[in-house]
Amino acid sequence: MSYREENGQVVLTMSRQDYEMILMALGSFTAMIWKNGGEHVKVVSLLNRLNEGNPNYTPYQVEQKK
Repeated sequence: MSYREENGQVVLTMSRQDYEMILMALGSFTAMIWKNGGEHVKVVSLLNRLNEGNPNYTPYQVEQKK
């Protein structure tokens, strides 16, 4: 796994297995927050942004506050 910063962005390079573990951890965290009535929208939005361009990912619908 590697880390670098480029043009104000963090670039992580990792194995598919590590990436899947991060997705599972974020998904579990989101479920726990949602169950306890917390602010899960930020984490769901992060998951969607993390997977932008991933053809195998279906983005979650995020309710926008009015």
